[in-house]
Amino acid sequence: MIAPRLSPDAGGDAPCGIVGHAACAARLVEIAALREAAAPFGAPALPPRFLRHCDEQTVVGIHAVLRAIAGVPSADGGLANDAVVAASCQAGRIMAAKSLALLKTGGAVTVSTHIVPQASLHSLAGAVSVALGMHGPHLGVSGGPEALAEGLLSAITLAVTAGAPRVWLVITEWDEEPTLDTTGTAIDDPLCRALAVAIEPGCAAPLSLTVHFPPAALPASSSAGSLAAFAHALDMCGPGGALLSWMLATPWGAEVRIMRNRIAERVIRQPPGHRLREAA
Repeated sequence: MIAPRLSPDAGGDAPCGIVGHAACAARLVEIAALREAAAPFGAPALPPRFLRHCDEQTVVGIHAVLRAIAGVPSADGGLANDAVVAASCQAGRIMAAKSLALLKTGGAVTVSTHIVPQASLHSLAGAVSVALGMHGPHLGVSGGPEALAEGLLSAITLAVTAGAPRVWLVITEWDEEPTLDTTGTAIDDPLCRALAVAIEPGCAAPLSLTVHFPPAALPASSSAGSLAAFAHALDMCGPGGALLSWMLATPWGAEVRIMRNRIAERVIRQPPGHRLREAA
């Protein structure tokens, strides 16, 4: 993996604000029903049968975005110029495996034309952009076990440089990779997770999001498997939560930190005996 080349102060002096977030999780057998599920109240409806051919991670990821939109009042009717960063972990694997199995037994005519638009690194970002009419930049990043760290860094960078009013970061992964048979069919029922985070540059939101490159290099760290922990940290750092901040040390030496906004902290009254702490 090549470390991103960014200024050591990128995102540090001008933190971004997290204005909303939402998670979605579904077992593999539940995703078929999720393809046809209606959008939550307050979120725009998807085009009919839009998710019919989408990869499983795309289906769960879009529903996470819809839930986040429903919880962000400022997003209602104002998505046209928003940007999207989608960071998936080994998305498209089931569809690709089935296509390779069909190719071996039936030749090229058996391979679906949906394999490229629906099972590529860019598929999730493109689907969010098309389905919700977001015409800002949309990028597919990572694709591997460091999707969380790489997605966060990419979203912060885009938020402070691209001029979009809002960046939607969508991170997806399987809790455990599906086990496939020789036909590419899954023989188990793993859980697919997605997290959507609405990020605005220089926003006085309840949570701030920053990235720093400390003078002293940090020890190598892996963010693999930490999507659930990141989603939990967003809840815990929010109003009424028990954390002031949460930090992720990336493998290339950067620190990505979410922190409760001090101005918002003065407004929020904590229950008696409620103690705040930091977590790394």
